[in-house]
Amino acid sequence: MTKLDVRQTPVSVDELLQMASDAAVLVVNRDGNEFVVEAADAIDREVAQLAASEKFMSFLDERSQEPGSVSLEEIERRRLAVGPQ
Repeated sequence: MTKLDVRQTPVSVDELLQMASDAAVLVVNRDGNEFVVEAADAIDREVAQLAASEKFMSFLDERSQEPGSVSLEEIERRRLAVGPQ
């Protein structure tokens, strides 16, 4: 990862993106905040699209409200109750 402190080395957006096309760039801005800039791959783009989808986020919200799953202890208890197969 390349570190770029724009307080010391100002660059254009095009220059920054060119740098990020080769490897991730840790950018320190004028306020000292840090950001990572890197090329997006197919998974990154899909994550961004899904996060922006109200329908998908609503689906996740509904799923999170469903009752919990079966614990490992419960699975083991049920297995023992059935006996060897």
